[in-house]
Amino acid sequence: MSKFWYVTGELTEVQRYINVPMRWCEQYPARERREFWLARTDGIDQDVKLVVHSRSMPARRGHEVCVLLLGELVVGLVNLSTGRRVNFISADPPLLLRRCDVLAAVGIFVASAIVAASWDVRSLLLTIPFGLLYVPCRVLGRLLWRTRLLGHVDCGLDTALTAISAQPMQLWRVK
Repeated sequence: MSKFWYVTGELTEVQRYINVPMRWCEQYPARERREFWLARTDGIDQDVKLVVHSRSMPARRGHEVCVLLLGELVVGLVNLSTGRRVNFISADPPLLLRRCDVLAAVGIFVASAIVAASWDVRSLLLTIPFGLLYVPCRVLGRLLWRTRLLGHVDCGLDTALTAISAQPMQLWRVK
């Protein structure tokens, strides 16, 4: 199971932005990005800024929330004021195929043609299947990672809620 961290606090600011890719290879699963700031309620005078690429945000300014983090990636949020929760992994459609993957497959085919022309035609027996299987393997890998993470996030949110109700609010690691 993935190792999650959670942080609780009061939302002091929530900003909504529209994602505009700056580079040709940048793609986001959602057209919207939310930046929000938490005033931690565990006695530490420190605001925490978090960013999530999602259209859904079940909390507003002034609400008490618990945010589940996988590294720096926000994967879940529970609104303690209203009881609503969201798993950001399942909230938006998955971005499984990316432009960079298609470019890499084309690069593999070009490299295999150059190798076949300069050295040996038999090299095509290895590079053509590799080029054909590259994109489906990348898509399948992302789909499996996402599917595995969905269950872990739900379990992590439940564990974080249990820990919040039993102990004073702090930054905890969730296994």
